[in-house]
Amino acid sequence: MPVQSDSPYDEKRGKYVEILRPLFLPDDPVSHDIINYFASLLRVFGKEDGGWDPYAESRATIEDLNSFFKIDLPEVRFPDSNATLWRIGLLLYGHIVEMDAPYEVLANLLRFRLGKGYSPDAFSEFLTDNEKKKKSYRKRPLPPGRKIQVIKELSAEAGLPNIGAIFDDFYNNHLRNAVGHSDFILADDNFRCRGNLSGTNAFRLPYERLDEIIRSAKAFIAAFFQMELTARQVWGCQKHRALPYDRDYKGLMEVLVDVQDAMCGFRVHWPNGSDSTYRRTADGTEMINCLFDPNGKTIALMVGRYAQDASDFSPLVERNAQPVYSKLEGCDVIPAWPSGI
Repeated sequence: MPVQSDSPYDEKRGKYVEILRPLFLPDDPVSHDIINYFASLLRVFGKEDGGWDPYAESRATIEDLNSFFKIDLPEVRFPDSNATLWRIGLLLYGHIVEMDAPYEVLANLLRFRLGKGYSPDAFSEFLTDNEKKKKSYRKRPLPPGRKIQVIKELSAEAGLPNIGAIFDDFYNNHLRNAVGHSDFILADDNFRCRGNLSGTNAFRLPYERLDEIIRSAKAFIAAFFQMELTARQVWGCQKHRALPYDRDYKGLMEVLVDVQDAMCGFRVHWPNGSDSTYRRTADGTEMINCLFDPNGKTIALMVGRYAQDASDFSPLVERNAQPVYSKLEGCDVIPAWPSGI
């Protein structure tokens, strides 16, 4: 049986990166509420303590498993290292296709592109009537195959059908179930699954095809990780700047960054001195004056106290008074609304 090689997937990863690029880096992100775009990248689900975000752990797990393909396994501990690498590859495959974050991020970025807003439960509104009636939905979220179906529908509607087509290269529900239920055998000539005790759902996969599936899954998740970080790095270049966000209330958007200068959150400065902030770090999330609107279509921002006698500048500023903005993070700059806008 052939052993999966780590290098042949580089070309496919590059292909996936180019397919995903217009979704992660849209040409005109302000065509819709940019808060929904940032929320999609940052996976806004509400306030969380540190240690409750599985995304970082999933990345570390995938990196650990993938490292086995780059080392020589000692024969004394792994007498059949070829079979060992296949087993590790199957564990890696199972982890990739079960991860929630890629499906949620892709679905919400597609929703943003289509002007459908942001939702912490990106798939709920696409459920069929029968699925909505099932009481188990909240306890048992949609399986990967159903999420992929929704992503395909959204990507086709958004004019980016190749995004949904990526999953055709590696998602195999029979293989997913075989790995998830430990119902497989590495025979000499092919991968086999008995299906169940009766064997009525048994199937085989040639190792060449299995190799292609695993490499494609690895290429996809590598491309996803790359574009997720690249998008946050691009927006991180906007740190220490105030970007016009709300023309009516004169809210200024600030991009918040982590120690690597990648975007990790946002803050909207209001001219009455109040702020609306969301930030995600390894220590948890900060969510101040932000909440999900009742319709589940966006992140609602609370603007603080309204003026009793509002000026023409903003409903938040008293007549004949000057706007008051808080300082930008990490510097002494007090932003101002640009003249002429």
